[in-house]
Amino acid sequence: MRRLVVALAGLVVLSGCVPVAVLRTPQPVSGESLSVGLSGLFSSDGGVVIPVAYYARGDGETEYNLSAQAGLRLGIKQRLADSIGLDAGLTVPYVLLSPGTTGIPLVVDLGLLIGVDRFYLSPRVDWIGFTFNGQAVSGLIYHFTGGYAFEDFLLELSYLNNFQGGGGAFSISGAWKLL
Repeated sequence: MRRLVVALAGLVVLSGCVPVAVLRTPQPVSGESLSVGLSGLFSSDGGVVIPVAYYARGDGETEYNLSAQAGLRLGIKQRLADSIGLDAGLTVPYVLLSPGTTGIPLVVDLGLLIGVDRFYLSPRVDWIGFTFNGQAVSGLIYHFTGGYAFEDFLLELSYLNNFQGGGGAFSISGAWKLL
């Protein structure tokens, strides 16, 4: 089992795409949590499947988390009320390792997590900014996710788009809780 986790973590580090999965319930964890899974991102231009790994440590009120999907994300989740949490994070996308990238690429996200029984919703806003091969890539993206928390598995569907309209993207993601 340990080798499987290490292998999946290695695949996560080698993957690259914009963060698409939330895979977090509204309540901050109490203790530690480790999850691994996959996200499929689909748009009119095609699709891609990316591995996801998520680690969190918290006291039930505040959670500090680290995830790897399209980059490394450091985040914090704060319990606001029963089944409502505020989640924020800073991601350094893997594009940082690509030739032609100037500056430090960043993705900053902020979102609510609202739960009803095992269902959860997460409206979010992401700001993306970096320069790649002389082309500036920056702007706001809205991200709406709905999910269901099974006993040891999370399943969710997301929609992402920019505020100018155009073609958005859908994702379906799932993760197994190992801890």
